[in-house]
Amino acid sequence: MSELTAPLLGQRRSLERVSHGPTGTLSALSDRLFGTRMHTEGAELQLPRKVPMRVEPKSYFALERTYLSWMGMAVTMGGVSSALVGFSNADATSEQEQLISRRTIDIITCVYTPIAMLIMGYALWTYEWRSSFMRKKQLGMFDDKVGPVTIACLVLLTLMVIFVLAVYDFLY
Repeated sequence: MSELTAPLLGQRRSLERVSHGPTGTLSALSDRLFGTRMHTEGAELQLPRKVPMRVEPKSYFALERTYLSWMGMAVTMGGVSSALVGFSNADATSEQEQLISRRTIDIITCVYTPIAMLIMGYALWTYEWRSSFMRKKQLGMFDDKVGPVTIACLVLLTLMVIFVLAVYDFLY
């Protein structure tokens, strides 16, 4: 059963290991995270393409839609952060007791603004990375397994910290 043949495909090619570039610790980590060809299981058995990959126009539009949705998320978070700064300064002259102190609002702003900038940087990096694969018509793993999960966990952790700070501020 180990000797499977395909009579319709002609002679059987030998599946030799094909070298795709230098191997190192950094490339191994990158390949494990992003699923590139160096350390992905079975990728060393794949023969290199002789014909460039065809990139359909809808792929470019999908890439731009993804980029714009990530940028929309970042702009929304930056807008919330800016609005909090504006509202905290507007209430600075009033002597009313607030539900959340100005210190907590400043902490929220100082946390949300860098996260919004991080999301913007990630969106730009991902757009450039995927568009370079499309321009060169290379085979590549276009799915990012780490970035969205990391950013979602970061935003979730931020929201939990903000909630805890607001409850602590309200109770004490």
